[in-house]
Amino acid sequence: MTKQQTTTKQIAIGIGCSSSATSADILTLIRTSISSIPSDAVLATLDRRSPIAESVAETLNLRLILFPAASLAQVHGVLASSPIALAETGTANVAEAAALAALGPRAMLLIPRQTGHLCTCAVAILPEEPVHFIGAGPGDPDLLTLRGRDLIAASPVCLYAGSLVPKEILAHTPPGARIVDTADLNLGQIIAEIAAAHAQNLDVARIHSGDLSIWSTLGEQTRRLAALGIPWDITPGVPSFAAAAAALGQELTLPNVAQTLILTRTSTRSTAMPPGEDLATLGRTGATLAIHLSITNLDLVTSQLVPLYGPDCPVAVVFRATWPDQRILRGTLATLEAIVKASGIDRQALIFVGKSLDQPSFGESYLYSTARDRNE
Repeated sequence: MTKQQTTTKQIAIGIGCSSSATSADILTLIRTSISSIPSDAVLATLDRRSPIAESVAETLNLRLILFPAASLAQVHGVLASSPIALAETGTANVAEAAALAALGPRAMLLIPRQTGHLCTCAVAILPEEPVHFIGAGPGDPDLLTLRGRDLIAASPVCLYAGSLVPKEILAHTPPGARIVDTADLNLGQIIAEIAAAHAQNLDVARIHSGDLSIWSTLGEQTRRLAALGIPWDITPGVPSFAAAAAALGQELTLPNVAQTLILTRTSTRSTAMPPGEDLATLGRTGATLAIHLSITNLDLVTSQLVPLYGPDCPVAVVFRATWPDQRILRGTLATLEAIVKASGIDRQALIFVGKSLDQPSFGESYLYSTARDRNE
């Protein structure tokens, strides 16, 4: 038998015993199996063992939960099997079934059934629920993933990124959920909201627009959560560049024309660009550029790219892709500033630059070619 140290407060100790067992037998087994019992752990067993269980619970100063046999028989996740227990109670293992039942459907076994003199015990744990970082997609609520929808619906606390996340996404939150718009909060305040909810063991949905892999502040948030010992997971979303390309109705990588897409931005009032990531450097590749967060910095865009791509290089501007007020502008690097100024667009727009945007003549990929069939 291996003695294990439990590190979480959310545990349940399940016990099973014969009618001949004593409280001393059970206490010896529990203390041998678990080196430290949290004060808010619970003890659970079959209701017909009430007298002896009450004695054990009183000695350990634990809350006692009793289950009828019919309830334990419906518990999933039981590992060990006892023919006697199955015949008498309908469950293959009273100790494991009671421990799991005490914590509900998310419970998992921490210590499987341990056997002592005329008794058994097992320990279940209710694992910490991570903070769910969810990419809500570019705007159209139908582009929220099914996983994202289900996580939001299961989270009584929801933090979302202001005007970038449509209200229809928030409609998936459960009744009575605490919904926090983080638009006017700083990083410390956002983390404080998450930490407070986590301390109450409440699921948290942290919703961002687009996908979390780019310009989402995910890294700085998770760094602080890690320092606090708070786990998280990530649900990706449809990124804005993919939604914008769909709005344009075209592929950005055309055979023999363009096979590389660079996602980038420029320095304005936001975080400075690292050395070597300016448009003048990236533009030397000749790749298609998807320039984010730069619609108010067009002078820099054109001054750095015209010498590299030429004034006639096609450009496209997509404003609020997939939103009801989506707009698309097409032109060239030479006309970019003029068409944007005339449109009045000054936010939430993505700029594409590259030959693939207006190239009626291009090759066909080898994947579906007859040459592939001939192994040429």
